[in-house]
Amino acid sequence: MEFPGFLGNEEVKAALSAAFDSGRFPHTVILQGERGTGKRTLSGLIARALVCRNGERAPCGTCPSCIRALSGSHPDIRIVEGSGATRSLTVEMIREVTSDAYRMPEEAKVNVYQLFLGDRTLEAAQNKLLKLIEEPPENTVFLLVCESERQLLPTVRSRAQSFTLKPPSLEEAAECVGEKAGLEPEKAKELSLLCGGNIGQMLGELSEGEQGQALSAALRMVKGILSTGEHSLLEASAPLIRDRKLALEALRRLELILRDACVLRFGGRAVLGGAPQEAQALCALPKKRLSALPELIEDFRDKISRNANMTLLITDLCARLRERE
Repeated sequence: MEFPGFLGNEEVKAALSAAFDSGRFPHTVILQGERGTGKRTLSGLIARALVCRNGERAPCGTCPSCIRALSGSHPDIRIVEGSGATRSLTVEMIREVTSDAYRMPEEAKVNVYQLFLGDRTLEAAQNKLLKLIEEPPENTVFLLVCESERQLLPTVRSRAQSFTLKPPSLEEAAECVGEKAGLEPEKAKELSLLCGGNIGQMLGELSEGEQGQALSAALRMVKGILSTGEHSLLEASAPLIRDRKLALEALRRLELILRDACVLRFGGRAVLGGAPQEAQALCALPKKRLSALPELIEDFRDKISRNANMTLLITDLCARLRERE
C-alpha cells in the first residue's frame, strides 16, 4: 500500500500495509489523532487503495477507480460527515449508512464508508453504529475518524482496530509546508517548531484566523495563571465557553506552553509551544504545581471532547489552574 502525501507514522503505515497486502484488512478501523495530523488524508488514501484496480501498487492514482475516487465520484466510497459546530453524526445518518451498507459494490470489491465522527457523536448514534459493525456486511470497510477514541463507547472501540496518528518529524514538516507555501527554510523551521511538526496546524497558522485566536487565548490564560487577581483567568477563558472548537485548540496550545515551562524549569532547552517568554515566566511557579498542570489540561481537553457542560468545565478548570497546592 502506498501513502503519497502522508508523512511520518511509519508504524501505522507498516501495519496498514501488512493488513492490506495480506487481503485481511479490518472491517472497522479507527483513525485517531489531534487535528492536523492527517486523519482525513489517510482515510482517503485507504479508501482509494481499497477500490484501486492496480494489482501491484495501490492507490496508484492513475487507474479509473483512483481518478473517480480523487474526484469524489466513486460509487463504492461514501463520505459521511455531520454539520454544525460539532460536525457529529446523528442517529438518522447512521440509519442511512446501515440501509446502504448491505448493497453489493458497483465497481470495486468492497464498499468503503468514511465516517467523520466530529466532536461528540451522541451515544444513541454510536449504539446504532455498534449494531452495524458487530455483524458487518460482507465486502464492507468502515473508517471511523475522530480526535480521540475515548469519545467512542468501549463497545464500539472493541469492534475496531485503532491507529493513532502523530505529527511527522520537525524536519519533514518544515520541508513539506515550506514547499507548499513557498516559505524560506528558516521560516518553515520556525513554524514547524511552533506547531510541533503538526502540518495541519502549520498551514492553519499561515492563514491565521482560528489558529491565531487560539494562541492569543492561550497566552491570555498564561497571564491569568500568573496573575494575583482571581478574575483575570476567568476573563481570559470566557470566549472558550462559547466555542468548543476554539477551546480545544487553545488548551492544546496552553498545554504545549506549560510543557515547555516544565522543560525549562528542570534545566532543558527545548521549546515547542512558540511562546518562550511565557514559558519562562511560568517557571516561577513551584515545581510540583507546574509539573501537574500539563496533565490537568490534557484531562480537561478530553472532558471537553466528550460533550461535558462547557460553562462548568471552564469554570472548574480555572479554579484548578489557580490552586496553589
